[in-house]
Amino acid sequence: MLGTFDFRSAKIAYSVKGKGRAILLIHGFLGAKEIWQELEIRLAKNFKVISIDLPGHGQSDCIGYVHDMELLAECCNSLLKYLSIRKAIVVGHSLGGYVSLAFGEKFPDSVLGLMLVNSTAKGDSDNRKKSRNQLIRMVKKDRLKLLGSLVPSFFNIKNRKTTWQIKRYLKMAQNCSEQSIIAAAEGMKNRREREIVLKFAPYPYHYIIGAHDSVLDSTQLIKETKIGSNGSYSLLEDASHMSLVERKEEVFKAIKSFSKR
Repeated sequence: MLGTFDFRSAKIAYSVKGKGRAILLIHGFLGAKEIWQELEIRLAKNFKVISIDLPGHGQSDCIGYVHDMELLAECCNSLLKYLSIRKAIVVGHSLGGYVSLAFGEKFPDSVLGLMLVNSTAKGDSDNRKKSRNQLIRMVKKDRLKLLGSLVPSFFNIKNRKTTWQIKRYLKMAQNCSEQSIIAAAEGMKNRREREIVLKFAPYPYHYIIGAHDSVLDSTQLIKETKIGSNGSYSLLEDASHMSLVERKEEVFKAIKSFSKR
């Protein structure tokens, strides 16, 4: 089922498939709910799977000049309330992982478990913030040129099988307006560190880590899984920042296994 709901006077798009324990899937920067499509179909055989287009992405409206993680978490919580879902396993890729951590902090009673796919509880470093600022300047000059160079950097370009996946993700990215991209970049740049969320999490959490992630250091991510007593991880060889499409089978098995706990 595809639908929309209102959040702060904006139309937010979502999909729901299957029945059972709820899993909320949150896509990454420049993505959309369609990135989960193959995983959704398989997971829906055992679970109720909800995916959302974050504000400014996919078919959802942009809300303002900055989409901070708390705002995006509130949007996700509003969707669960709209669907009368009390608790869910929250799975977030990259930006979606930052949103998941904010969700876990703000709405812990709504979380059965937390999964971070190619994401981190740390905030942006000074160098990373400079990169965000550069991205914002570049998107104002030539949005399509920026996306054409940025999106391939998320993938393992040495793997020829990723060519069509890059094209697919680029199409999703091109659906994001200039303001939507800036709002998301500003939100990520200014996000808080949330390692403390993991340390005191009353629910289990699991990291899916790409061994060759060009955006995040796998060694640091493994350390984060040990911050709290409920952490675990899957390290995927030959996977980059887009392990959810490059290693779909392993990611599917990890989500299914974690969600059955």
